[in-house]
Amino acid sequence: MATQLIHEPGIHIAGNDRPRLDGIASIYETESGSSRIVPMEGLRGWAVLLVFFVHFHSAFKAYLSPGALFQVSQFWGTVGGTGVDLFFVISGYLIYGAVIRPGFAGGRFLRRRVQRIYPAFLCVFLIYIALWMFSSDDNFKFHGSIGQQAAYLVQNALLMPGIFRVRAMNGVAWSLSYEMFFYLLLPLLVALAGVRRWSRQMRIYFFLGLSAAGILISPMFEHPRVRLVGFLCGIVLFEAVSRFRNRSSNFTDLTALAAYLCGLGLIYAVDKTGIAPDRIWPAMNATIASLTAFAFCGLCFHGGGLLGRFFSWSPLRWLGNMSYSFYLIHVLAIGVVRQGTQRIAEPGVHQLMFLGLLPLTFAASWVAATLLFVAVEKPLSIKVRRGVVRSSLPVPVPRVGLQQEG
Repeated sequence: MATQLIHEPGIHIAGNDRPRLDGIASIYETESGSSRIVPMEGLRGWAVLLVFFVHFHSAFKAYLSPGALFQVSQFWGTVGGTGVDLFFVISGYLIYGAVIRPGFAGGRFLRRRVQRIYPAFLCVFLIYIALWMFSSDDNFKFHGSIGQQAAYLVQNALLMPGIFRVRAMNGVAWSLSYEMFFYLLLPLLVALAGVRRWSRQMRIYFFLGLSAAGILISPMFEHPRVRLVGFLCGIVLFEAVSRFRNRSSNFTDLTALAAYLCGLGLIYAVDKTGIAPDRIWPAMNATIASLTAFAFCGLCFHGGGLLGRFFSWSPLRWLGNMSYSFYLIHVLAIGVVRQGTQRIAEPGVHQLMFLGLLPLTFAASWVAATLLFVAVEKPLSIKVRRGVVRSSLPVPVPRVGLQQEG
C-alpha cells in the first residue's frame, strides 16, 4: 500500500529512519478519507490493551507475592474487562451511524458484517479445534458424546456463546455474539419503529430510556446480558456528537480523563470489597464503564484537544487497527509464553521475572496478531483505502464508514 506517514508534531524523524517507519505504517494503516476518525483507532488500541491485562494477570499472578506490584497487576487485571465495554461503545457509535443513514441497505450491511467478523475468527477457531483434538490441556477439551461435541462446535461457529449460555471455545469470543446480536437487532428496531423520522431529541430520549430499562430489570435475570448497554451508550454519543465537536480544552479533556479513571477506580473498589450483591454488580459495572466512557470518547473523537492528539499516536493506532486480530489471538500467545515460563520456573515469588514477562508476552501477542492481521484480516475483511495517513489531529466526520468498526 502506498502510504505517506505524517508524523506527530514535536517528534523529529531522521531521514534514514523514515522509510523504515513508512514501511511499518504500510503494514498497519487501513484507511484514510473524510469518514475516518483518527483518535478512534488509538482508543481501540487502548481497549484491547485493557483486555490484554486481564489475561496477563490471570496467567502470571502466581509469580507475585502480595505487595504493591501485585496490587497494580490486580487492578489492571480487574478493570481490564471494561475494554470490551469500550469496544461496545465504539461499535454502537459506528454501526448506528451507518444504520440511521437514509438509503441504508440491510442486505449489504449484514454481508459486510459477516465478512468483517468471520475470516479472522474462523482462522483462530481452527487453531482451537486443533488444540482440542491434539492437546493434553483440559482447558481446550470438551467431554461428551460425538453428537454433543458436534453441537458444541456448531454453536461456537455460529457465535452463540455469550448471548446464549454456551461455553466459548475461545474465551474472548463471547463478545462476538453480542456484536452479531446488535447487528441483527438494530436495523430491525430502526426500521420497525421508524426511528429515522424522529427528531434527534426524541431518539436520544428513546435510547436513554431503553438503557435505563435494561439496567433496572437486569437484576431480575440470571443471565441479564446487561453489557449491551455499551452499544446504547454509543448510539446516544452519535446523536449528541455536536456537543463535543471542537469543544476540547486542557481543562475539559483532563476532567473527562479524570472521570474515566475514577470510574475504573470505582469498579475496582466495588469488585475488591464485594459490597455490591451478585445480582446487582453486573449492571453497576456496565453502567459505570459506559457512562464514564461517554464524555471521554466524545472529546477523544471530536474534541480536537489533548485526548485526540494522544490517541492519534501512531503505535497506539496501529494496535487499534489490528485490535480484532490481537483480541482473538492474544490469549493463545499468552498461553505459549506461560507454558515456556513454567518449564523454567514453577509458580512462586519471581518479581523480576514477572516484570520481564510483561513486555515479552505483549511482544508475542503483537507478533501473532500481526501475522493474523496481514495474512487474513486485512486482505479478507478490511477495505483498504489508499491515501494520506494523518496521525495527529481528529478529522471532522460528516458520515460514518462501516470499515472503521473493528
